[in-house]
Amino acid sequence: MDLSKIISITGKSGLYRVVAQGRQALIAESLTDKKRIPVHSSVRVSSLDEVSMYTKGDDVLLSTVLENLHTKEKGKLSVDPKGVLEALYDKLGEALPNYDRDRIYSSDVRKFFVWYQMLVDAGIFDEAKAAAGKAAASDKEEKEEKKSKSAAGKQGAKPKATAAKTAAPKPAGSSKAKAKVLHKGAQRGS
Repeated sequence: MDLSKIISITGKSGLYRVVAQGRQALIAESLTDKKRIPVHSSVRVSSLDEVSMYTKGDDVLLSTVLENLHTKEKGKLSVDPKGVLEALYDKLGEALPNYDRDRIYSSDVRKFFVWYQMLVDAGIFDEAKAAAGKAAASDKEEKEEKKSKSAAGKQGAKPKATAAKTAAPKPAGSSKAKAKVLHKGAQRGS
């Protein structure tokens, strides 16, 4: 799952998708209400692709934990992000078994589940599945194409040559602007 375009903005609730980048600001679109806002360079922004969660061993990327939770929950959240804290920690334990409870604060756990629900509602997981399906289909087509080429080569048959389109040559100088010669009297100030 690619979360590089999904950001969290300090001082604003919710998640945003980066739509464009200008000279002085990013243009971000809210995942919930689709409103666009400028995000200036002085504002602190965190990409969800760079966020990780504390474990008793090496830290684990947030995208991995979100995918694990999505497979466990089958796209629906069974706990309320504003509900009982112990239930949230238990559900986090299902997605990330060796999480470090001492270093993951209760506010972070609530935020994790709120973000998960926003991503599900925005269809981010569906986009990831569609992209994976397209990649698998293109890999399958490439394998079949290689297979058919190798079978044709073994039979001694030459593969059909594709006709190359020949473009008519462009007249010389047609795309270049012509320089205009200025006479001394035509120049300003002379």
